[in-house]
Amino acid sequence: MFSVRSLRARWFAAVLGAVAFAAPVAATAGDTVQIFGGGQFDYASYGFFGATVALPGATIGNGMALRAYADAGGYNYTSGLVGGVKANFRGAELDAVYQLNHNNGFWSDFGLGVNDTYTGLTPYDPSNPLRGDQVELRVSLDGGAISGPWRADWFGFYGPRIGDYEAMLGGTHALSPAWRLGLQVYGEGNPNYRLYQVGPYAGVTFAKDSELQFSAGEAWESGYATRAYVKALVSARL
Repeated sequence: MFSVRSLRARWFAAVLGAVAFAAPVAATAGDTVQIFGGGQFDYASYGFFGATVALPGATIGNGMALRAYADAGGYNYTSGLVGGVKANFRGAELDAVYQLNHNNGFWSDFGLGVNDTYTGLTPYDPSNPLRGDQVELRVSLDGGAISGPWRADWFGFYGPRIGDYEAMLGGTHALSPAWRLGLQVYGEGNPNYRLYQVGPYAGVTFAKDSELQFSAGEAWESGYATRAYVKALVSARL
């Protein structure tokens, strides 16, 4: 008999296996397979690793694709029920993605898929809707646009079953071929938690389709007084 936890473990392992299988293929597949990965260091620190595979007749950036990734990390928050809580999570997601790319001046991906994430809480917080193993459909959107030295970036997802979400909108101006500087607005939450951040951020390209980002500013988080934040993020694509 399969338990929910054993099924989740098999799902997580299957996604990691699919990505690991795609990695060597990406080096020779040209515009049909793309490996991506990265991490964030902030109130919540996490890492992610995945792959996008274009379906027949499509290429990376244009048309239909399948995207799979796994992530893991941790964060702390304050619960009105039990006080300070430490959360650790690990999960995997599989999406069907429709990609648009117009002369490298506009690109956007719309995704619909299934996310399975396990979140362990210390101490246990029954008021957290993300506790334990949660499986849900997710709708996602990410992309960007460039006009001269100006650039806009956006990403986000929404899970209708739990009501959890994440969203970012940023605008920057190029200072050099590698550096850009601008403003970023970020938010995440669920029915019992909210985090919003607003502040300047800088991005530096260190390889093709790979970037380091640094951000600092004002944060509003459930259970805390308004405070400053500092955030670093790295993302890379092969």
